[in-house]
Amino acid sequence: MLRAGRLSRELRVHELRAFIVVALVVLVGVLASRFRILPFLLPIVAAAGFGIATGTDLTWIARNFQSGFTQTLGAAGSAIVAGVIVAHLAASSGALAQWRSKLSEQGRAFLLHAGAALAGLGGNAISALAILAPLFGLIEGARTRLALRSSMIVTAMQGAVVPAPLPIAALAILGGDWRLALGLGIPLALLQIALAFWLTRHVPDQSSAADLPDAAPNRMAAVGLAVAMAVLIAMLVLNAIGQNPAEPLGGANARERILRLGLPVMLLGAGALALLAFSGAGHARRAVEEGGVIARALAASAGILFAVGAAGGLQMVLHTDGLANLVIEHIGVLPPGLGLAIPFALALVGRALQGSPLTATITAAGLVIPVLGPLGLDDPAGRALAALAVSTGAMALPHINDGFFWLTCQQSGLRAHQGLRWITGTAFVQALAGFALLVLCRIMVR
Repeated sequence: MLRAGRLSRELRVHELRAFIVVALVVLVGVLASRFRILPFLLPIVAAAGFGIATGTDLTWIARNFQSGFTQTLGAAGSAIVAGVIVAHLAASSGALAQWRSKLSEQGRAFLLHAGAALAGLGGNAISALAILAPLFGLIEGARTRLALRSSMIVTAMQGAVVPAPLPIAALAILGGDWRLALGLGIPLALLQIALAFWLTRHVPDQSSAADLPDAAPNRMAAVGLAVAMAVLIAMLVLNAIGQNPAEPLGGANARERILRLGLPVMLLGAGALALLAFSGAGHARRAVEEGGVIARALAASAGILFAVGAAGGLQMVLHTDGLANLVIEHIGVLPPGLGLAIPFALALVGRALQGSPLTATITAAGLVIPVLGPLGLDDPAGRALAALAVSTGAMALPHINDGFFWLTCQQSGLRAHQGLRWITGTAFVQALAGFALLVLCRIMVR
């Protein structure tokens, strides 16, 4: 009795902390709307507010914030810088101008969305969106709508289609067949992408074309940009395939080399070198000089780097508090008759409270393993559907504790309160539609 009472009190405390997180998200939206506070400062305000509201020592908050800030920049910072540098090099070399002269407005949009679909298969959502920066430079109008759609394509691919890391991680834990999951995941992603296009059809444009130092069209530089983008996307996708436990590309040392291809610093070097090699010796020399194109690109990337790092700091503060784990464990004891709703809800809540889709996926899948039988999912199709429910739920609620949210805001020209409506809201509706399709599939295959 005493133990049950103690657990009940702990649960109420952590539920209160979950409501505090929701209140802080609302506060950040209000601050962004009314006072136009820098994105970098908003996660800091949220982390400090969480500490004050929960009575946590602010030195503990600061230590964990610093740890998350550093880890996030180490994991994704080089990918963001790589995208910005390649975008600036593409503009200054004349590659973007050459592409614009050859492609219609619809052709540029198609190229951007196709790039998002391919990039979404590999690495993580931040890296996938970051390396699309050169393609955003092609857009001259309706940038907000196209950027949002690209982000939602990445979200759909990351959560539904093998070899993206989230479904692979869930399948590995739950023992699902990745081939079956691939067959189910493709229509799932297509539904989510179509829904995102429909939901964003009336979004007001908040941004103009990218302010990049453009140059006269250059055919060779345009070839270099094509090579750079192909190399970057291929590296991300190969990295994701390498994470497949079935080791389709080989194991041991070969697998380790493939995994290293997706490191952000590798993306940075490969993308810049591929474009410089086609841009001419004169342009390459000027680009690397002090005050040259690369120096300007580094300065241009500072704002989003700090915002993404600060989101990682807030994410670490919430993760080390442990509130997400207790809340999702409480969800895990809901009636088993809910079937696929349990793995979906576990991952969704984990993502919302602690920000990391991969952590949410691993945690939710681990909790689902013992109850696959009671949930009626202990068969090949059930395991594959449960894995997709987890990975879909893990992509459902990007918000202020997620660098992907801030990177999408930056690419689309949205402020935080607008991002909560268009990014978080669209991703949530996407996930619900995906979940409904998974339930329908389960009914059909029984």
